[in-house]
Amino acid sequence: MAETLPIVLPVRFSGGGLTMQTTTSRLSIEGAFVRGVVTPKEGAAITAQFTLPGVASPLEARGTVSERVPPGAKGKEAGFWLRFDQLADGARALLEELLRERSAPHGAPKRAFSRLPTHLQVSWPTTREFLIVYADNISAGGIFVVTDDPPELKTVVELSLRLPDNDVPAKTSAEVIQRVTPREAQALGKKAGAGLQFVGSDDEFRRRLDLCIENLLRQPPT
Repeated sequence: MAETLPIVLPVRFSGGGLTMQTTTSRLSIEGAFVRGVVTPKEGAAITAQFTLPGVASPLEARGTVSERVPPGAKGKEAGFWLRFDQLADGARALLEELLRERSAPHGAPKRAFSRLPTHLQVSWPTTREFLIVYADNISAGGIFVVTDDPPELKTVVELSLRLPDNDVPAKTSAEVIQRVTPREAQALGKKAGAGLQFVGSDDEFRRRLDLCIENLLRQPPT
């Protein structure tokens, strides 16, 4: 596979007995690494829709699972490599443009979607308790929650988000990809907490999340 870039994009995939909303962690013109705890089998035919920044309709690709990475694999993210088998000319052009922009010297190689400040209640169960914290910011790919006791890196938690559209929490699996302890926060002038990437949800979660982000974008800056 061609050289890949670290880019987080929302992606919906269907195939191998699964349909799921998740995110990418790496991307190239030939394929993508799709994060997830539950993955299709190697060789499974997959249809995927990638949400690109500034593009109204998702980019559709057909491909094959070329490799699976199970949870707990040392030094690796859980998920699967999707090799593109079919990519329309228009989709290929959009993908090439995104990769070119993100590989530029002053580009943002990982965060394709901006973080938006928010104050949403977020909770998840642990072996000892049910934690309730608040988000500091959110994006199409993940969320940063403020806590003095952030989970360890690569921990997968079952998040419940209190979105403003409904009293029923929106639920998704999320993986800890950033951890800032209180000591580190003090040294860096940041907030202690955890950055989590969405890695497994359904279409209803994505619909509600997109609506929340759309409403945040409409709000005037403070």
